[in-house]
Amino acid sequence: MEYITKNFKQAKMYMDYLANGVDPVSNTDVNSDTLHKEEVVDCFRYISAVLDELIYDSDNTRSKSKFFITAEQAANIRLFPYNCKVSELAQAINTAAEKNNTRKLSSSKINDWLEAEGYLCKSGLKNRIPTEKGKQLGITSEHRKRDDGASYYVNFYSENAQKYIIDNIFDIIKFRNTDKPVIRISNIEFPSELSVNEFVSRYADKCFILSVGSCDIVSNTGSYISALLFKGKSKLLKKTGISTTSVNKCILTGILDAVNAIKSPTEIIILTSTPLGFNSPQSINYSLCQEINQMLIGKGCCFSTAVCNGKGYELNRFVKLLTETI
Repeated sequence: MEYITKNFKQAKMYMDYLANGVDPVSNTDVNSDTLHKEEVVDCFRYISAVLDELIYDSDNTRSKSKFFITAEQAANIRLFPYNCKVSELAQAINTAAEKNNTRKLSSSKINDWLEAEGYLCKSGLKNRIPTEKGKQLGITSEHRKRDDGASYYVNFYSENAQKYIIDNIFDIIKFRNTDKPVIRISNIEFPSELSVNEFVSRYADKCFILSVGSCDIVSNTGSYISALLFKGKSKLLKKTGISTTSVNKCILTGILDAVNAIKSPTEIIILTSTPLGFNSPQSINYSLCQEINQMLIGKGCCFSTAVCNGKGYELNRFVKLLTETI
């Protein structure tokens, strides 16, 4: 078993080196163009993730239980006095729980929980990067390039972010053992003192999807006006005759059509005047929310939602003014 585990670890190291364009033997750049194709690199990363799980299973014999840590052990974990990688924090957690003789907690499981809670999301490069909520927590991301020009992201966790992870370690453990965890969508708080225009200006580096809707209960039809707004440029979409009596469904249909118009990966903020149920599986429109979520993931977009409660008229006016200026 020890020999097999060693082979697994060696194979994983080779995959990690190759996925980053480095020859694992000579520690120099790989010259073959084939190894830099997106499909090949994705395959290497997938194999690496599979091997990662196999290493844990092989490292931890059947006599070992699932990972656990006591409150006292968690309290004794020392934070790194610098912005560390999640792998370093995972190692510190595993070291603190070493005497328990359990399986290890992988860094990917910590990131899975952070993504589910809305602190991380998939980037256009298929790495996980911090959402606006994650940035506020203290997670930063560095964009790097290999010698061949290929890009990737590396995340770093401040002391505040490290503390938050350790403070929630029991939720992370519980999440790790959940078969089908629910991924939560990050929500940005809309300060009540800000106008819609001021809020949009505050996040001027993000792409906004704005959507408003209305319904006629007599004809059982609705309509929407939605807008894609990015760096002063906007694209307007309109639709009438939607068969529904739900205003939220009209708004979501507008968002869906706006997502369809997105041509390249970017960070999105979906701004509406009412909650739409992205984090509510019991919502009547949850399937439509999931469709939007999956479509954005497919386009390599990271997104958050924001709700300007009590500012529905203002949002409607803002979107209609955009219509008049085009």
